[in-house]
Amino acid sequence: DATENCDVMNAMFIENPARARSRQCLAIVGGQYQSYHIQRWMRLNSEEKPDANKPLQLVGRWRRNDGNDEFLYPKQRAIDMHQELLLTYLNHLKSTKQNLSEIIKNIAINNTVIVVTANMGQSELLMNLICSSRRRGLDTKNLLVFPTDVHTKELAESLGLTTFYDDHLMRFIPKEESARYGDRTFALIMIAKVVCVQLVNELGYDLLFTDIDVVFYRDPMEYFRNPTLGNFDVYFQDDGSRQERYAPYSANSGFYFIRSNERSKILFRSMMYSGDIIIACRSHQQVLIALLEEYNSLFGLTVKVLSREEGDFPGGYHYHMRKDIVKKMVNGEIKPYIFHMSWTLNKVNKLEYMKQMGMWFVKEQCIGKQVDEIFAGEVDTTDNTETCCSAEPIIQCFYRDKPSVVPCRDAPAKDSNGQSFW
Repeated sequence: DATENCDVMNAMFIENPARARSRQCLAIVGGQYQSYHIQRWMRLNSEEKPDANKPLQLVGRWRRNDGNDEFLYPKQRAIDMHQELLLTYLNHLKSTKQNLSEIIKNIAINNTVIVVTANMGQSELLMNLICSSRRRGLDTKNLLVFPTDVHTKELAESLGLTTFYDDHLMRFIPKEESARYGDRTFALIMIAKVVCVQLVNELGYDLLFTDIDVVFYRDPMEYFRNPTLGNFDVYFQDDGSRQERYAPYSANSGFYFIRSNERSKILFRSMMYSGDIIIACRSHQQVLIALLEEYNSLFGLTVKVLSREEGDFPGGYHYHMRKDIVKKMVNGEIKPYIFHMSWTLNKVNKLEYMKQMGMWFVKEQCIGKQVDEIFAGEVDTTDNTETCCSAEPIIQCFYRDKPSVVPCRDAPAKDSNGQSFW
C-alpha cells in the first residue's frame, strides 16, 4: 500500500489537457508555510496573450491557456443590484423562513423536497416537466415551485403544484425568458436559483434542485436514497464541459442533490453573498464550482459528480457529443433517471430538441399563455393537468443531424456538414 507510511496525505489533482498545447510545469516548493492552494503562473505579453519570451507572472485560475480571463470583475451596477437584493433578503429573512417552513413541512417526503424555479417566459418548460412526470406515474407531491412572478404562480397552482412566492425577493427577476445563454436575464434567473436553494437548505431539508428543461424518466430520489451510494454532502450531474472555469468538478448547476448540514449551509450562504460575481460572470455555475473546490479543501465538504460515461443522468453533452449513449436511450438499451436538455443557446432550441426526442408533452394551446388565457376563467384550483398535458409525447422533426426518436432524414441539418443521426 503506497500510503501505509502516511499519517497525513496532501492530494493534488492536475492535468495538462492535450488541447492546451502548452508546456506545463509543476513546482513543489518546500520550506514554506503550508498552503492548500495551487498558484497559476503564465507567460503573457502586454496584450495578455501567451508569449514564451516573457517572464512568468501570477494569474487567476480562471485564466485560459489562450490568455483569456474568464473571471469578470463586477461593475458598479452589478454591485448595487446585489446589495439591494441582499438587503431585501436579510430584512425579510425571518418572516420568509417562517412562511416557507409552514409550506415545506406539509409536502416534504423523508425530509426532502424537489425545488424548481421559473418565470413566465419559461412557463411551458415547467409545464412539460410536470406533464412528462405525471404521464410516467411519478409523484410530484413534494415538488415546490419558486415562481418569480404572479402569473407563473397562478399557472403552477393550476397544475396542482405547491408554490412559494415572495414579491420582495423576486421583484429583481425579469418575467421574460433569456434570449440566449449567458445574457443579463439569464444571470438574474441564476440569482433566483440560488435564493430558493439557500432558503430550503437553511431550514434543514435535503433537496433535489432541477432546472425545468429536465425530463424525469424514473424517480431520481430512488438513486439518491440508495444506501449503497455513499454519504456525500452534494451530488451533481456532470456538465460534460471541461472548460478551465469549470475545473475541477464540471458540476452542472441545473441538477443536483444536497444534504442539509453545516457544510452545505455555509456553501449556499456563500453563494448568496456572491451575487455580484454571478451577475458579472452571468453564470452561477462557475462561482458554485469555485466554492465547491474551496470548501472541499477548507472544511471537507464532500462532492460527488455523477459520471458522464454512464447513462443514468445524461444531458446536453450527451445529446451533442455522445450520440452513442443517446442512441442506446432511443433503442431502450438504457433507461436514464432524467434527461437534462442543457447545452442549448435558447428556449427555441430546447423545444425543438425535446420535441424530436419525444420529450414534449405540452399542448400548443397552453404554450406561453397565462392562466386566464388558457382556462377562460374556468379554473379548477386543484389540478388542470389534462387541459394542457398530452397523453402521448408530441413528436416533431427539426434537424436530421440531431438525435431523435424517429428518423428525421428529410429535415435540414443544424450544423454544417451534419450527418443524419439515423
